[in-house]
Amino acid sequence: MITIGYLDEANNPRYTFNRVFKQDFNVKMLDNPELISTPDDLINQIEEMNLDVLAVDYKLADGGWLPYNGDEVVKVIWEKKRYFPVFMLTSYPSDAMSKMENVFLVRDKSIITDAKNSSSAENSEQSLDFLKEQIRKSVENYKIIITKREKRARELEEKQVQGLSFEEENELLELHMELHAIDPKANPIAPADLQTTAVKKLQEMVDASRDILKQLSK
Repeated sequence: MITIGYLDEANNPRYTFNRVFKQDFNVKMLDNPELISTPDDLINQIEEMNLDVLAVDYKLADGGWLPYNGDEVVKVIWEKKRYFPVFMLTSYPSDAMSKMENVFLVRDKSIITDAKNSSSAENSEQSLDFLKEQIRKSVENYKIIITKREKRARELEEKQVQGLSFEEENELLELHMELHAIDPKANPIAPADLQTTAVKKLQEMVDASRDILKQLSK
Protein backbone atom coordinates (compact mmCIF):
# COMPACT_ATOMS: atom_id res chain seq x y z
CA MET A 1 0.00 0.00 0.00
CA ILE A 2 1.19 3.50 -0.83
CA THR A 3 2.32 5.51 2.19
CA ILE A 4 1.21 9.13 2.09
CA GLY A 5 2.44 11.78 4.50
CA TYR A 6 0.43 14.82 5.48
CA LEU A 7 1.85 18.08 6.79
CA ASP A 8 -0.60 20.56 8.32
CA GLU A 9 -0.32 22.74 11.41
CA ALA A 10 -3.99 22.26 12.45
CA ASN A 11 -5.57 19.21 14.08
CA ASN A 12 -8.95 19.26 12.30
CA PRO A 13 -7.49 19.04 8.77
CA ARG A 14 -5.27 16.18 9.93
CA TYR A 15 -8.31 14.29 11.23
CA THR A 16 -10.23 14.93 8.01
CA PHE A 17 -7.31 13.92 5.81
CA ASN A 18 -6.81 10.68 7.71
CA ARG A 19 -10.52 9.83 7.55
CA VAL A 20 -10.72 10.50 3.81
CA PHE A 21 -7.54 8.70 2.74
CA LYS A 22 -7.03 5.89 5.26
CA GLN A 23 -9.07 3.35 3.29
CA ASP A 24 -6.86 3.75 0.22
CA PHE A 25 -3.46 4.64 1.62
CA ASN A 26 -1.23 4.16 4.63
CA VAL A 27 -1.49 7.65 6.15
CA LYS A 28 1.28 9.14 8.30
CA MET A 29 1.17 12.57 9.93
CA LEU A 30 4.17 14.88 10.15
CA ASP A 31 2.86 16.54 13.28
CA ASN A 32 5.97 17.04 15.41
CA PRO A 33 7.43 20.48 14.61
CA GLU A 34 10.62 19.66 16.50
CA LEU A 35 11.45 16.96 13.95
CA ILE A 36 10.73 19.16 10.94
CA SER A 37 12.01 22.55 12.09
CA THR A 38 13.75 23.11 8.74
CA PRO A 39 12.95 21.91 5.20
CA ASP A 40 16.08 19.74 5.33
CA ASP A 41 14.76 18.08 8.50
CA LEU A 42 11.54 17.43 6.62
CA ILE A 43 13.47 15.69 3.83
CA ASN A 44 15.03 13.42 6.46
CA GLN A 45 11.60 12.61 7.90
CA ILE A 46 10.25 11.75 4.45
CA GLU A 47 13.04 9.20 4.12
CA GLU A 48 12.85 7.86 7.68
CA MET A 49 9.07 7.40 7.44
CA ASN A 50 9.44 5.74 4.01
CA LEU A 51 6.87 8.04 2.45
CA ASP A 52 5.89 7.49 -1.18
CA VAL A 53 4.12 10.83 -1.55
CA LEU A 54 3.57 13.98 0.50
CA ALA A 55 0.54 16.28 0.81
CA VAL A 56 1.28 19.64 2.40
CA ASP A 57 -0.74 22.64 3.57
CA TYR A 58 0.27 26.08 2.32
CA LYS A 59 0.12 28.34 5.41
CA LEU A 60 2.35 26.43 7.81
CA ALA A 61 4.16 29.43 9.25
CA ASP A 62 1.04 31.21 10.55
CA GLY A 63 1.10 31.17 14.32
CA GLY A 64 4.76 30.19 14.40
CA TRP A 65 4.17 26.43 14.16
CA LEU A 66 6.91 26.20 11.51
CA PRO A 67 9.21 28.84 10.04
CA TYR A 68 8.35 27.94 6.43
CA ASN A 69 5.29 27.51 4.20
CA GLY A 70 4.18 24.79 1.83
CA ASP A 71 5.64 26.38 -1.29
CA GLU A 72 9.09 26.21 0.33
CA VAL A 73 8.51 22.54 1.09
CA VAL A 74 7.75 21.80 -2.56
CA LYS A 75 10.79 23.77 -3.72
CA VAL A 76 13.21 21.96 -1.39
CA ILE A 77 11.79 18.54 -2.22
CA TRP A 78 12.21 19.11 -5.93
CA GLU A 79 15.73 20.45 -5.38
CA LYS A 80 16.87 17.54 -3.19
CA LYS A 81 14.56 14.67 -4.18
CA ARG A 82 13.84 15.37 -7.84
CA TYR A 83 10.47 14.06 -9.12
CA PHE A 84 9.32 12.99 -5.64
CA PRO A 85 5.49 13.08 -5.63
CA VAL A 86 4.24 16.08 -3.66
CA PHE A 87 1.11 18.22 -3.85
CA MET A 88 -0.53 20.99 -1.87
CA LEU A 89 -3.93 21.02 -0.14
CA THR A 90 -4.90 24.50 0.98
CA SER A 91 -7.85 26.71 1.81
CA TYR A 92 -6.01 29.55 0.06
CA PRO A 93 -5.37 28.17 -3.45
CA SER A 94 -5.04 31.58 -5.11
CA ASP A 95 -2.39 32.70 -2.61
CA ALA A 96 -0.57 29.41 -2.94
CA MET A 97 -0.55 29.48 -6.75
CA SER A 98 1.07 32.92 -6.70
CA LYS A 99 4.05 31.30 -4.91
CA MET A 100 4.25 28.08 -6.91
CA GLU A 101 6.20 27.45 -10.11
CA ASN A 102 3.91 24.52 -10.89
CA VAL A 103 0.37 25.66 -10.12
CA PHE A 104 -1.03 22.25 -11.05
CA LEU A 105 0.32 20.89 -7.75
CA VAL A 106 -2.18 23.06 -5.82
CA ARG A 107 -5.52 21.58 -4.71
CA ASP A 108 -8.33 23.33 -2.87
CA LYS A 109 -8.75 21.78 0.57
CA SER A 110 -12.51 21.75 0.04
CA ILE A 111 -11.96 18.63 -2.06
CA ILE A 112 -11.73 16.69 1.21
CA THR A 113 -13.89 18.83 3.50
CA ASP A 114 -16.86 18.91 1.09
CA ALA A 115 -16.72 15.15 0.69
CA LYS A 116 -18.45 14.73 4.07
CA ASN A 117 -21.97 16.11 3.97
CA SER A 118 -22.38 19.16 1.74
CA SER A 119 -24.75 19.54 -1.20
CA SER A 120 -21.76 19.21 -3.53
CA ALA A 121 -20.70 15.89 -2.01
CA GLU A 122 -21.27 13.88 -5.19
CA ASN A 123 -19.07 16.14 -7.33
CA SER A 124 -16.53 16.32 -4.53
CA GLU A 125 -16.35 12.53 -4.31
CA GLN A 126 -15.73 12.35 -8.05
CA SER A 127 -12.93 14.90 -7.73
CA LEU A 128 -11.56 13.07 -4.71
CA ASP A 129 -11.50 9.78 -6.59
CA PHE A 130 -9.62 11.50 -9.39
CA LEU A 131 -7.09 12.91 -6.89
CA LYS A 132 -6.54 9.47 -5.40
CA GLU A 133 -5.89 8.06 -8.84
CA GLN A 134 -3.45 10.88 -9.54
CA ILE A 135 -1.60 10.01 -6.33
CA ARG A 136 -1.33 6.37 -7.36
CA LYS A 137 -0.09 7.24 -10.85
CA SER A 138 2.41 9.81 -9.57
CA VAL A 139 4.00 7.22 -7.28
CA GLU A 140 4.02 4.64 -10.07
CA ASN A 141 5.61 7.07 -12.53
CA TYR A 142 8.20 8.15 -9.95
CA LYS A 143 9.31 4.56 -9.52
CA ILE A 144 9.36 4.01 -13.29
CA ILE A 145 11.60 7.07 -13.76
CA ILE A 146 14.12 5.76 -11.22
CA THR A 147 14.03 2.18 -12.53
CA LYS A 148 14.61 3.23 -16.15
CA ARG A 149 17.53 5.49 -15.30
CA GLU A 150 19.17 2.94 -13.00
CA LYS A 151 18.78 0.21 -15.63
CA ARG A 152 20.31 2.32 -18.38
CA ALA A 153 23.17 3.45 -16.11
CA ARG A 154 23.99 -0.20 -15.30
CA GLU A 155 23.97 -1.09 -19.00
CA LEU A 156 26.45 1.66 -19.80
CA GLU A 157 28.63 0.87 -16.78
CA GLU A 158 28.88 -2.77 -17.89
CA LYS A 159 29.76 -1.64 -21.40
CA GLN A 160 32.58 0.56 -20.08
CA VAL A 161 34.90 -2.48 -20.10
CA GLN A 162 34.73 -2.59 -23.90
CA GLY A 163 34.65 1.19 -24.17
CA LEU A 164 31.95 3.78 -24.61
CA SER A 165 31.41 6.24 -27.40
CA PHE A 166 31.59 9.96 -26.62
CA GLU A 167 27.78 10.13 -26.74
CA GLU A 168 27.45 7.18 -24.36
CA GLU A 169 29.94 8.72 -21.94
CA ASN A 170 27.90 11.92 -21.87
CA GLU A 171 24.71 9.92 -21.41
CA LEU A 172 26.20 8.03 -18.46
CA LEU A 173 27.42 11.28 -16.93
CA GLU A 174 23.94 12.80 -17.24
CA LEU A 175 22.34 9.68 -15.76
CA HIS A 176 24.64 9.78 -12.72
CA MET A 177 23.94 13.46 -12.23
CA GLU A 178 20.19 12.91 -12.42
CA LEU A 179 20.25 9.89 -10.09
CA HIS A 180 22.24 11.97 -7.61
CA ALA A 181 19.58 14.70 -7.83
CA ILE A 182 16.81 12.13 -7.31
CA ASP A 183 18.44 10.58 -4.24
CA PRO A 184 21.87 11.86 -3.12
CA LYS A 185 22.12 9.27 -0.33
CA ALA A 186 21.56 6.32 -2.66
CA ASN A 187 23.82 7.90 -5.30
CA PRO A 188 26.53 9.63 -3.24
CA ILE A 189 28.85 10.52 -6.14
CA ALA A 190 28.53 14.26 -6.53
CA PRO A 191 28.18 15.63 -10.07
CA ALA A 192 31.41 17.59 -9.59
CA ASP A 193 33.29 14.29 -9.17
CA LEU A 194 31.96 12.82 -12.42
CA GLN A 195 33.89 13.23 -15.64
CA THR A 196 33.85 11.76 -19.12
CA THR A 197 37.03 10.15 -20.50
CA ALA A 198 37.58 13.16 -22.76
CA VAL A 199 37.44 15.56 -19.82
CA LYS A 200 39.79 13.36 -17.76
CA LYS A 201 42.32 13.20 -20.61
CA LEU A 202 42.14 16.95 -21.04
CA GLN A 203 42.75 17.43 -17.31
CA GLU A 204 45.71 15.04 -17.45
CA MET A 205 47.20 17.08 -20.31
CA VAL A 206 46.73 20.32 -18.37
CA ASP A 207 48.38 18.79 -15.29
CA ALA A 208 51.27 17.49 -17.38
CA SER A 209 51.75 20.92 -18.96
CA ARG A 210 51.82 22.54 -15.54
CA ASP A 211 54.49 20.07 -14.37
CA ILE A 212 56.64 20.87 -17.43
CA LEU A 213 56.29 24.62 -16.83
CA LYS A 214 57.30 24.15 -13.20
CA GLN A 215 60.43 22.22 -14.25
CA LEU A 216 61.36 24.86 -16.82
CA SER A 217 60.92 27.70 -14.33
CA LYS A 218 63.47 26.16 -11.92
